[in-house]
Amino acid sequence: MRPLSASEAIGPALQRTRDFLARPFRWRTFFKLAAVAFFAEMGGNFNSNFSNLSNRSGNGTHGVPPAFLAFLIAFAVIIGLVSLVIGLILLYIGSRLQLVLVELVATRQSWVAPVWRRGSSTTWRWIGLKLLFFLCILLVTLPLTIPVILYFVHHAHDSGSFFSGLHIAQMILFIAGAILVLLAISAIYLLVRDLALPFLALEDRSISDALGRLRAIVEAEPGQVALYVLLRILLGFVFGFVAELAVFLILLISLIPPAIVGLVLWLALHKAGPAGYVALIGLAVLGGLIFLCWAIFVGVCFVGSVLTFGQAYALYFLGGRYPLLGDLLDRSTPPPAYAYPAGFPPTPPQYPPSQPGSPVAPINP
Repeated sequence: MRPLSASEAIGPALQRTRDFLARPFRWRTFFKLAAVAFFAEMGGNFNSNFSNLSNRSGNGTHGVPPAFLAFLIAFAVIIGLVSLVIGLILLYIGSRLQLVLVELVATRQSWVAPVWRRGSSTTWRWIGLKLLFFLCILLVTLPLTIPVILYFVHHAHDSGSFFSGLHIAQMILFIAGAILVLLAISAIYLLVRDLALPFLALEDRSISDALGRLRAIVEAEPGQVALYVLLRILLGFVFGFVAELAVFLILLISLIPPAIVGLVLWLALHKAGPAGYVALIGLAVLGGLIFLCWAIFVGVCFVGSVLTFGQAYALYFLGGRYPLLGDLLDRSTPPPAYAYPAGFPPTPPQYPPSQPGSPVAPINP
């Protein structure tokens, strides 16, 4: 497979996404693969609100009985521990599904269980790489952010001068700098996620080897890699916006029939006494649960499709620079379907029947 530029990889990635999810189209397979992509990306983004909860529990505690204060602290600790455990579980599942998604899209297979079983040892290495990345980011950003935060906290007591033109300009500059830092961190993580993870998923390479290959790709073609990151972010934003808009419109339209049914039931049962109210409440709860499941299904299908395209785009950009991956993509790509004029179907050449023991005659496509 020849190396594709960042713009050339868009077309094959769109084609691979369609072939992977919908050729042949089966609702069960489509939803399963879209769910793998959805939870692969969403699983690693779980954030605990324990710190916010603990901060809120510590404010306004003057005059609170000690027993009640102890209960609040214990409750906050329990919620924080439960959130931490859930977050770690989601981190593991999401990281493992990221490895699964790479191989599924690269080989265009739909069997998830065999690939899931093969990625147990590599998952911990991938989690370790992500934790190492965020630790490095933390060590770099903390010395820069702590003095700024202390500066604003120190000047926040003087409200009259804090909101002067100079301080507002400083706040705007700080926010702009924070946005740029976040974009840089996102771009670096995107490179690690897209261009280093396939070496772990397909060859079970070590972290140092995967990062070394990523560095070689960046050093060989820095312009194309920068363009890839830019297009990856822009395409993700555009396709994500379209997917969210489609989900919103579908859910809005799908609310019309339940609303009509609910209105009819209310007109029929609201004067039926307590039994009618109980029936209305039960039907409302049931309808709400059904609509919630429908909303999850629609969201997973659309968002999962967008995330699958992102994975396919990363693989096609990397494929020409990673021979093993390029070979997998070529071998799993279906041949093009040619269109022939009406009334002129292709006539295959005729061969005499093979004799026993003789080689099979070749068949030209």
